Amino acid sequence: MSLFYALYYPCDKVRDFAYDYLEGKLGLLTGFRFKRHLRGCEECQEYIKLYRMAADPSKFTFENPLPSEFLDHTLQFLKERGVVGDG
Repeated sequence: MSLFYALYYPCDKVRDFAYDYLEGKLGLLTGFRFKRHLRGCEECQEYIKLYRMAADPSKFTFENPLPSEFLDHTLQFLKERGVVGDG
């Protein structure tokens, strides 16, 4: 395993841990890797911002909806974990 991967996670891994990160449930090493990635990745910073905002639907309006990419990723994440069905 390269040192880079040992210290950082790729974007898809970071997104898999978003819920646990916001709930403060990441372990020490995972949390370190997660935060290290976030510091250098604007795309994931934006994703976490949107993920956090999604918990408060009053922040979104007809003029300012959740991005479809975020909704698609979240739905896929929930399907993979059996939280929602395919239909």
